[in-house]
Amino acid sequence: MRNIPVDLSALAFIVAGEPEPKIVDRATGEVKKDAEGRDLYTIPLLPKPNDDRRNPVIVVTFPSENFPSIPEGVQVRPVGLAAFFWQMNGRAGLGFRAEAIVPAQTRAAA
Repeated sequence: MRNIPVDLSALAFIVAGEPEPKIVDRATGEVKKDAEGRDLYTIPLLPKPNDDRRNPVIVVTFPSENFPSIPEGVQVRPVGLAAFFWQMNGRAGLGFRAEAIVPAQTRAAA
């Protein structure tokens, strides 16, 4: 699977919903982990500007040591945002992952 870096220079992102843990097994509630053992979460983000009125929100997966407290409506910056193509069980789509989600005014080491 190839990760495609996303150029964020002309984009801003608004949180469009609460972060949720990425669940491996709904029966047990087990949370998926990254290669470093950190829990993975998803968060819906609204990119601005965005001219796609059919599906303006993207869902980004990111790791966190503990449950992230990121309120809806705030502007954030996905650090290391990358897109990837996935295919499973006859379905396919475009996914997004980031190294971290930080407040827009904070500069994280990239």
